[in-house]
Amino acid sequence: MSVPAQSESTPRAQTLRDSMRTSFVLVRYCTISLITGVIDNLTFYLVFHATGSIAAAQTAGRIASMLFNYRAVRQAVFCSDQHHHILLPRYLSLVAVNALISYTGIRLLSAFTPLSVVQSKLLMETLMFFANFVIQRVFIFTRRAPAEGPSGI
Repeated sequence: MSVPAQSESTPRAQTLRDSMRTSFVLVRYCTISLITGVIDNLTFYLVFHATGSIAAAQTAGRIASMLFNYRAVRQAVFCSDQHHHILLPRYLSLVAVNALISYTGIRLLSAFTPLSVVQSKLLMETLMFFANFVIQRVFIFTRRAPAEGPSGI
């Protein structure tokens, strides 16, 4: 007795396809974030140990990692073809807010807990990871329908 194969248009097949699509986006984001984190944290560590300044280390780490991350998440994760003049200001705003939150968290954690500056940074970045994914997906690299022309087409 043979079981009829389900067509690709069944709700189950659509649900599976959507789940896989979302999972692959998250896997790509995690991979890029891991590489970005290595760049950011290595730069932070080197600059902090050279200068002793959290602000200088945070700034250097953000700049180094941002140069890699913007292009990578735009192309490989969110597959955005929006223009840079639209995306870059949004992305830079997120980077600035993240840097402020991270800096504040590092200062507070390293001052009021037994965590070192580097441990505090790693904890802050981990806490912000999923929030950043959602913010980038919903607000930065949005997929908007093309504007309609004057004829309504």
